[in-house]
Amino acid sequence: MTKYELRNTKYNPRSGSHFVLRTSSFVLFCCLARAEIIDRIAVTIDSQPITESQLLGELRVTAFLNGEKPDLSPANRRRTADRLVEQALIRREMEFTHYTVPEGAEIEGALKAVKSRFAGQAAFERELKAYGIGADELDRALARQAAVLRFIELRFRPQVQVLEAEVRQYYETVYLAECQRKQLRPASFEEARRQCEEALAQHRVDKQVDAWLAEVKGRTRIRYTEAAFQ
Repeated sequence: MTKYELRNTKYNPRSGSHFVLRTSSFVLFCCLARAEIIDRIAVTIDSQPITESQLLGELRVTAFLNGEKPDLSPANRRRTADRLVEQALIRREMEFTHYTVPEGAEIEGALKAVKSRFAGQAAFERELKAYGIGADELDRALARQAAVLRFIELRFRPQVQVLEAEVRQYYETVYLAECQRKQLRPASFEEARRQCEEALAQHRVDKQVDAWLAEVKGRTRIRYTEAAFQ
């Protein structure tokens, strides 16, 4: 039974009362309208809907994971919707190309890392409740995140190569400047080599992912319901 099906209406089809019929029809209309407002479609990807409740759930979970107050502004709703669209497109690609999904142990590791921020299980559960998040909702969000990261690592990371000269240039032009800006004592090139190489590689992976997503979005019908972002 979907939330739009009303099983407990007062209308008795055997009564023959036109007044009851009209009243029940009105109540049915109001309930349907209210349900649509509560969980209207925010985005459609081809024929796949993303509802407003999914959008707000993702927004709350992201704020919880970042330790921030939920930002319900139209701009952040739109950014969150864009992220859900990208996650959906990546899931489609994973299903089409038969990428393996993360195992339970991997999700448990991510959940353990989140819980480590809190004094104990009770404090963790209080914070979840304060954000209006269920434990299963958090688990699903962590599973989606892990799947996206795995897809990116397997699909795009092998194509990225970073040369020694590029790492040294990054160290001299970016790393040292960042240390100076933050008034931090810089590490030597050898000490910072791995960090600089990883930053360069991640930047190039991100560019490849952005290009791929732009291409996929270009051949996908994506429709936003503007009322959900006001």
